[in-house]
Formats: sequence, C-alpha cells, structure tokens
Amino acid sequence: MRHTTLLSVCLLLSCNSEPIEPFELSIRDFNYASAYSKVYSISNEELKVVFKGELESESDTILFKSIDIPARSLRQLSQIDFANLKAIYSNQCVLDGDIKLFTYKKKDSLKNVLVENYFHEELSPAIDIINELVPREHQLQYNEKIIKELMQGCEEILIMENFPDIQKN
Repeated sequence: MRHTTLLSVCLLLSCNSEPIEPFELSIRDFNYASAYSKVYSISNEELKVVFKGELESESDTILFKSIDIPARSLRQLSQIDFANLKAIYSNQCVLDGDIKLFTYKKKDSLKNVLVENYFHEELSPAIDIINELVPREHQLQYNEKIIKELMQGCEEILIMENFPDIQKN
C-alpha cells in the first residue's frame, strides 16, 4: 500500500514537471467606438497588456507586464487545440460589441481566429486565465452570460473555415 501511494505521488509529480511546449497567444480586444484596442500577449516567458491607439498621434503603451505566470496556466493555454478551430465565429444578430482576434503560434504553425459576439467553449478559458493574471483594471472585457443570451435565438451565426479573400480594386 505504501509503495502504491509513493508510486502515485511520483507519477503525479512527473506529469506536472513535463516541459511546456513553447507557444505564444495574443488576444486583440477591439473597441471600435473609442478607436483603440488592447492586446493581451502570453507566452512561456511573459504576459503583457498593450494599449494600441488607432488615432494618428497615438502610440502603443504597455499597461501591464509580468513574468510570474503559473505553470498550470501556461499548460492549459498550450493545450488549446487551435489547429482544429475555424477562422471566424460570428453572431451576425449583433452589429457591434465583443470582438476579439486570437492569434496562436506554436512550433511552425500560426492560427488566427476571429470571435464576434460569440461564445466559444474552447477559447473562453483563455480569457478566464488571462483575467486571473492581470489586475482588474486591465482585464479583458468579456461577459459570457450576455454573449450566450445574444446567441440564443439568433439564426445568423456565421462560422467560416478561412478568412475571405479581400480583393483590392
């Protein structure tokens, strides 16, 4: 019995000590009405929140930066299966509101996922994790309950495999 308990503890510890595969996740939270966005970037090395002003005279400003990121959080984020996500998830019943662009880099792959007024079960935990790590005044604006309510009864949900080609004249 004692050896079984010791073996179980060793197995648990070894599972948690596996190295976390390097990755980068950024979430760009758009606020079109106020002409700015915030970019939340997290990697194995740091977490950073950057204000990006969209007006001509504005420059980027780092609002928060930390290297103190729990391994548990990094492990959860590194395990999100971005490869199997579509490019766009959009609730077309809402014209403005919650718009986020997720960019995920891991190894040689890069994936962009645009989420507009849409609750995505696989991406929502990334927002929750980042909000746990940043001060309240810099948290991502995200109300899961309201977004789910806006999706109920909407018959105009757009999910696209790829971003559409934009043709320039």
